[in-house]
Amino acid sequence: MFKNWFKSDKDHPAFSVLVVSDDGNTLASIRSSLTEEGCEVHSAVSAEAGVKLLDEIELPDVIIGDFYYPERDGKHFLNKARIRFGKSALPPTIFLMDSEEDETAAYELSVNDVLEKPFEAAKLLASLTKLIERPSKVD
Repeated sequence: MFKNWFKSDKDHPAFSVLVVSDDGNTLASIRSSLTEEGCEVHSAVSAEAGVKLLDEIELPDVIIGDFYYPERDGKHFLNKARIRFGKSALPPTIFLMDSEEDETAAYELSVNDVLEKPFEAAKLLASLTKLIERPSKVD
């Protein structure tokens, strides 16, 4: 459906994503789905590793967070990233959630989108598309 939606050419992905997940299976699934679509995918297995990785790579186009404890780990990651880069500099953020409580916690953290787990690759790609196609804010 979205095959190579994000790819500009074979050697230079047009779209980069940072995936931070404390679940190895989810991390592998997201990486596989997005790489197949032509995205450049950076990944970290914890909130701390995700913040550290942000120092090492060019700021990605989107951040995807999947945390077992979103109100603790997701909040920790976003707060550290916002302190380091500024709230307005951070790219759009998607969180994957297990429950309505997790979803509420995610929106309280001002993430841009929330997807229910287990997620479907098509829904994840649709969310990414929506976020990169949204108009820029004008101050």
